[in-house]
Amino acid sequence: MCGTSPLTVADNVSEVDSKHLHRVLQFISQRLKRSESDFKYIAVKEMQERGAVHYHILCVYSKPYTFPSSEEVAGSWRLGFVKITAPKLVIKVEKIASYIGKYIGKGYEYESLDVKKSFTASQIKQIYKLSTQRLARVIQKFGKSRAEEFKCTYTKVFLVGYCENEIMGSKVREAFKTLIMDFPSEWAYEGVFDEAF
Repeated sequence: MCGTSPLTVADNVSEVDSKHLHRVLQFISQRLKRSESDFKYIAVKEMQERGAVHYHILCVYSKPYTFPSSEEVAGSWRLGFVKITAPKLVIKVEKIASYIGKYIGKGYEYESLDVKKSFTASQIKQIYKLSTQRLARVIQKFGKSRAEEFKCTYTKVFLVGYCENEIMGSKVREAFKTLIMDFPSEWAYEGVFDEAF
């Protein structure tokens, strides 16, 4: 399930402490966890024409009818207005990317946002750092749920964990990191060019 939730500031305030946004995200997260629902988000800061800060939040969660109401989220926000729209149909990934991408791009139009991060997102599993083709190979070989347990860089996939060994009659817990897959770099060093490019 996906939903969007603009958080609007009632006064013409050009900057809002990020703790207010995090309070709202924590409230939504706790509510959904009680229903055993997954929760991922991306939140984008936008400046409105009247000069006030405004956040657009795209929420992705796994159980229908568990998302808090606009009034409940507004009670957590405490700075102004909240409008929640929850589409009744599954949205295509391109539409989601377009919606959020538009607001990320808009953030760079305003001088007051130039030096500040204009968006934040929930933690994404490390395996999704891989390119689409590499991710498909890992999932094909290990399955999706197993693959999501791996740690990775853009070219290497690792199994990380702990094992217990017995040393002189005492159990010792030791960390391990095993290379599972190694992809070639997509970059190639071609030397130094004399000409400016």
